Amino acid sequence: MESRIKLFRLLLLIAVLLIFNSYQALAQNKINILAGVGIPEFLNAGINFQHNQTQFGIRIGSWPTDEKMICFSGDLYYHFSGISTLSTRRVWYARFGLVYLLDETETIIDKYVYLNSRIGRDFNISKKIGIEIDAGLIVQLSHNEKIKKSSDFWNIVPKPSIVPSIGIAMFYRI
Repeated sequence: MESRIKLFRLLLLIAVLLIFNSYQALAQNKINILAGVGIPEFLNAGINFQHNQTQFGIRIGSWPTDEKMICFSGDLYYHFSGISTLSTRRVWYARFGLVYLLDETETIIDKYVYLNSRIGRDFNISKKIGIEIDAGLIVQLSHNEKIKKSSDFWNIVPKPSIVPSIGIAMFYRI
């Protein structure tokens, strides 16, 4: 129960920061709409709010299978290096965030919370459109498993706590 309270507080803090920063981002007209694919975000869509070289973003993702797979993430980007003639934002960035992942099958419900850390680069196609590519690691912070019906397969599959993370997304600057 304590871990849920800590998680709720952390998510609340991220939400407050996003709301606070969105006001500044709206005033500066620096909003990015994203669509992409990645691990653990699956096929995803999101929005980033930019202030100077910092971005705050949220995403939701899913994967088209028989399973119920859904992912929510909140991220902080810091653009630290490189230049582009098409944008004032630096092209190299570090990305950190929290990821909530729900994976439900006929036999089991898994809920995960991960800390996501990546290094990436923006490739600006025009002043409005670009592609971001990043890679790093995700570290499992919590895991809640509920078995609906017994299955020997799930009992032997190892569940690593550190997993590679990679993503690619196209963004549009509003």
